[in-house]
Amino acid sequence: MNTFQKRAIILIITCIFIFLIIYLPHYINPFPIHIDEWHHLDQALKLKNGEYHLGDNSVELGFHIFLYIVSFVMNLTLNYQFLPAIWAVFTALILFFITYKKTNSFQTGIFAMIFFASIKTNVNILGLWFFTPLTFAIPFIFLFIYFYTEGIQKQNKKSIMISLAIILLLIPTHSISFLFALPFLTFYTLINYKYLIKEYKFFSIFLLIPIAGIFFYSQIFNLTLLQSFQTLINQLQFKYGWGILELNNSPFEIYSLIGYILAIISLFVLIKPKNLKKSLPYILWPIFLIIQIAIYRVTDISYLSPYQRNLYYFAISLPFLSAIGLQYIITKTQSITDSKKLKKIFMILIIIITLIFTIYSYIDIPKNTKLYTPIDKSDYFAIKNLSDLQKSKILATPAVSIAIYPITEKHEIVAGVFFNSHYKQETKNFFKTDTNCSEKQKIIDKHNVDYIIYSNPINCSYELIYNKTYESSTNYIYKI
Repeated sequence: MNTFQKRAIILIITCIFIFLIIYLPHYINPFPIHIDEWHHLDQALKLKNGEYHLGDNSVELGFHIFLYIVSFVMNLTLNYQFLPAIWAVFTALILFFITYKKTNSFQTGIFAMIFFASIKTNVNILGLWFFTPLTFAIPFIFLFIYFYTEGIQKQNKKSIMISLAIILLLIPTHSISFLFALPFLTFYTLINYKYLIKEYKFFSIFLLIPIAGIFFYSQIFNLTLLQSFQTLINQLQFKYGWGILELNNSPFEIYSLIGYILAIISLFVLIKPKNLKKSLPYILWPIFLIIQIAIYRVTDISYLSPYQRNLYYFAISLPFLSAIGLQYIITKTQSITDSKKLKKIFMILIIIITLIFTIYSYIDIPKNTKLYTPIDKSDYFAIKNLSDLQKSKILATPAVSIAIYPITEKHEIVAGVFFNSHYKQETKNFFKTDTNCSEKQKIIDKHNVDYIIYSNPINCSYELIYNKTYESSTNYIYKI
């Protein structure tokens, strides 16, 4: 077996490993496991069915279009479970390509893939277990930073143009996945000011970015260009309260201790004069994110991108560094002996120890950010039963409600968990055990409810049309 074949096998095994660890939560629950996933699924299917409305939900229109296209290939609701794992493998391969190009080391590229897969997921900061605009944007983040910095370093206009094209793709898809990088990319560009001055006419094309952003925003919200500019300036200040658990976040919620240690070690390797020029962008990336996070901690305001997202953008900068740190440790350890056998033993032991610490950390998720399950299989079959009915208004608990349109592709809901949540409290009040039938009826009349779906019997004079148990979970559907 030649070197190419061996490397191909190692790469395939690594991809399978990444797919499995990202897919694992979905094996337990085959449906989307975050409300954001259900929301974007909802929007994509409304786009497909001609019911999409421009507004707040449309700032991630590009992602909805992507899901809309995928919906022609597969049943999105049933197959969404595979998208996070597939996209994680795709993203890891992009990172492998970049790491290999920067280090000329296949082994370091594989290490980067594994460290990338070890970035943790929780419901607050999000992560690779979910398929959201954030995770969709990650491979494009790696690519536009790589092509832009390579283009600057090598004075290659083609690479810079590729970067610009990717950025323009991100603006209507997940604009903050470009904006977060603006500070350190601006700094990196100013370091190379001679090339900037020399080609100032060429670099003026980057004015397309704010123009495209303002134009897109004005079309979404039906504003003038000036109104859009003024509104965007205000909205790019993310104050405390944007998220849920902001000040409780620990750096170890998103990345392993061993990964951090190896990333720090790599900095001592990369700051050497022979490495610095080529690696400077990947040193500036985490440093500037730390500064942005620190500013938030002091001011309660995060500029350009939210605090939680900055934590994640910081995390995705680390696998490249951790991989270089691990490769450095292996190389240094192997240098103490001339025995090929001992060199191989040292390498295997170091990799095993690193994997053990990484995996142990990976499964350690804070209790208040653990996964939840909006619906189970019983809920799915009950909601699916509604698909045969004419378009109606459905009353269900907020968690179940978020799955109703994606599954039926027709029915309206009273209130969801976070999106369409204006009447969430009324919905909760309806299902309280101490709410009498008269009070329930007032809620039904107010919202013109046609059907009720609930996991317990409702002792009022509603017509029961569905009563089935699946895997010890029961659902009831009532006709009003």
